Amino acid sequence: MAEEDELLDLVDENDQVIGTILRSKSMLVHREGRGYLRAAELFIRNTDGQLWIPRRSMKKSIAPGGLDYSASGHVASGESYEEALRREVKEELNLDIKWESLKLIHKFPPVGDEPKFFRAVYIYESDEVPDFNRDDFTEYYWLTPEELLTKLEASELAKRSLNC
Repeated sequence: MAEEDELLDLVDENDQVIGTILRSKSMLVHREGRGYLRAAELFIRNTDGQLWIPRRSMKKSIAPGGLDYSASGHVASGESYEEALRREVKEELNLDIKWESLKLIHKFPPVGDEPKFFRAVYIYESDEVPDFNRDDFTEYYWLTPEELLTKLEASELAKRSLNC
């Protein structure tokens, strides 16, 4: 199944599954307000407190060339947030991380009109630069949270949810 046709869970305002939708049809969720989707997002943080922030490939349909989380993605149907994140980390960063290595920072409810996602944001502690997938990312930076915020406030191109 192509990534665009990945089956996603559709959830209600309590993050309870109410159905499924193909990723290629997920814009209907945003336009029609028929529920919410789920996303898992990760920051890699080194011992100096810097975050590993990659730049998205120009091939990406969302925020091409923009800054991104260390890894992120939709939660597929039947997956937990942690399972989705482990899958994305393996695909995007060629890392096989253990459950206990992930620390949930916060689970955000959907905000405003868009994006219509429940978002679970995690931290993974590591000083290693991942062997990232060059189809997903082109370069990276080690930035303090303050440096990242400065870039975002200066209108640096970035994935929209990174600004939320």
